[in-house]
Amino acid sequence: MPTEEMVRSVTRAMQVLRVLQRLGKATLADVQRETGLPKATLLRLMRTLEQERAVWRAEGDGLWRPAVEFVPTRILTLQHQQLIAAAMPALEALRALVVWPSDLAVKDGVCMRLLETTRRNSGLAVNRDEIGHTIDLLRSAVGRAYVAHCPSDERVRLARQLGRRLHVGAESVAREMELIRQSVHKKGYAERDSSFGGHDEAIERFDDQLSAIAVPVMHGARVIACINVVWLKRFDARGDVVARHLKQLQGAASNIAANWASRQRVV
Repeated sequence: MPTEEMVRSVTRAMQVLRVLQRLGKATLADVQRETGLPKATLLRLMRTLEQERAVWRAEGDGLWRPAVEFVPTRILTLQHQQLIAAAMPALEALRALVVWPSDLAVKDGVCMRLLETTRRNSGLAVNRDEIGHTIDLLRSAVGRAYVAHCPSDERVRLARQLGRRLHVGAESVAREMELIRQSVHKKGYAERDSSFGGHDEAIERFDDQLSAIAVPVMHGARVIACINVVWLKRFDARGDVVARHLKQLQGAASNIAANWASRQRVV
């Protein structure tokens, strides 16, 4: 490639990255409008940047995001990108079997964080949470799956941290966590607390009208992520989902763990 063409390509790439950094997330049309680049040229550039892990396009909402170190975000680390790549084939296969969509979440501090989702591709009228949003650890299905399967010393640390955040005693939080652990291990899955409507606000103020069950993605004794199946609450389908699809959900978690582990060996 002639030097001038190389310089022009680099300049265009930096232009795109600056636009994505400023916008945070954008459609291809948004980036085209901001850069003025021809659509075909821009699409080739975006695919190249995606291959180089400089940008990524979430399946959950179809939007492009920056994926480089100078972007101030906590969901675009290389480890998370590897996890997403390992998880999405299994989650899409699960959606094809179950119909209802699934989410992929990881622990971030004293919360869970949504990394990806198949809600957009499900074709169902299911609320689409924003990629990257935080999820309550003690009341959500994915959070409870994490609490129930993380090592005991980590639960102790989380109890202290949550106690300080919630202004309650660590012992009280630890007791709640132990009840969650026992319940999840007895049933084989985690489910939402009845007071959880998908948001930090009280369910009387915000209710996404969803129900969910969740299981962990394990690597040895480590919980690397949690996945769920979500459905519309009005269908009252928990018994049917558990009976027909729990093993499929657990199988998807095992597949994700195996895919993730194989990628670590390659790295």
